[in-house]
Amino acid sequence: MNVANLTDPVFIAKVIDFIVFVSAIIWLWNRYGVKMLVAHQEAQNKIVADAQAHRAQREAAVTAAQGAIQQAKVDAVRMVQVGQAQAAKLIADERVEAQEHAQRILDHASGELERERYRVRRELLEETVEQAHTQAQELAKRIIDPSKQDILVDRLIADLERTRA
Repeated sequence: MNVANLTDPVFIAKVIDFIVFVSAIIWLWNRYGVKMLVAHQEAQNKIVADAQAHRAQREAAVTAAQGAIQQAKVDAVRMVQVGQAQAAKLIADERVEAQEHAQRILDHASGELERERYRVRRELLEETVEQAHTQAQELAKRIIDPSKQDILVDRLIADLERTRA
């Protein structure tokens, strides 16, 4: 490079233009660019902060959901245990109730059996008495003739008079 070129008015004008251009760029950068860059950086920082907050919320939600799942498992086990206990109690209660019902039926049947035995005994007794009465009448008709009958009647009257006297 030559010193004579440095004094050339075109070169000096270019240098001045360059300095004005760089000054304008620096002034525009300081005036608008920094504000835009700061605003953009703050927007990006806000997006990152929001994303981190959202992630923290989701992690908290996942933790809460895991806790709820664990609690649901515990509740499910408890519900199954309570259900089994209730089923066992219901079975025991139904068994006791069925046994009591069976005992009542057995007692009723025993009572019916006793009543039927009594009825049969009574009928048998009545039949036996009727047969004995019939045979006694036939026997009396064969054995007792009118003269023996008069003797028996007289003896009965005498016995009655003695007991009344």
